[in-house]
Amino acid sequence: MYDLAFIFDECGFDSLPEYIERERLFNVSFDVVSGEIKLYVLDASEKFLYKLSADTITRQYTGDDSLHGGDYGVLTRYFQCEFNDREIIIDAVEDDVYYLYLDDAGPEQCLLLMRAISRKIGTTEAGILRAINMISGQTFATLESGLANKAVSLVKVPFKDDGVKIYSRPFLRGAGFDLNTRTRSFLTRLYNCEESVLPGFLKHLWVARELVTERVLVVTQHHSLLHEE
Repeated sequence: MYDLAFIFDECGFDSLPEYIERERLFNVSFDVVSGEIKLYVLDASEKFLYKLSADTITRQYTGDDSLHGGDYGVLTRYFQCEFNDREIIIDAVEDDVYYLYLDDAGPEQCLLLMRAISRKIGTTEAGILRAINMISGQTFATLESGLANKAVSLVKVPFKDDGVKIYSRPFLRGAGFDLNTRTRSFLTRLYNCEESVLPGFLKHLWVARELVTERVLVVTQHHSLLHEE
């Protein structure tokens, strides 16, 4: 899957504790402008991921973890509205950050969440639509149509700042995404492949945009490590 020697030894992650198992590397996050890299390594228990940045190691727990999982009351109080917990799924928890999975949510619940985000961080619905069109590889005329077509699969909600990110999976949806030269070069090294065969590795690639700063990331996924194809 990944070229582990490249990503760990050449990208600044060569001095790690022994308890982090390199072969369990699940996600690789790459900032398409700055080139910043973060790694997410699955623990053997499969209850959390180690999130590795250049100088820190934190834990990202599954949303249903009995000790560290999410609390819908926190979402209700933060956004001042009620969500359907069978549709808006708390997928992961990292300290004061929730990751909300939307692929099981209907367009009404997704729209409720996007409007709550708009109010909370002071962005506009038109601004959210522009971000969705950018990361999804498609052009939707309305926010409602984008959400109805699963153009947003995940939302990062940090409760202590306004760094909300929305995530799309354009290759999984059949749309694709125009990767810049720097990102294509990184991904071909990561997968140790020629650029011509790179699309075969990108089915589960996430593209994320931070709504306030407009920062864009791509996040790979070693899908078969946790899921059946």
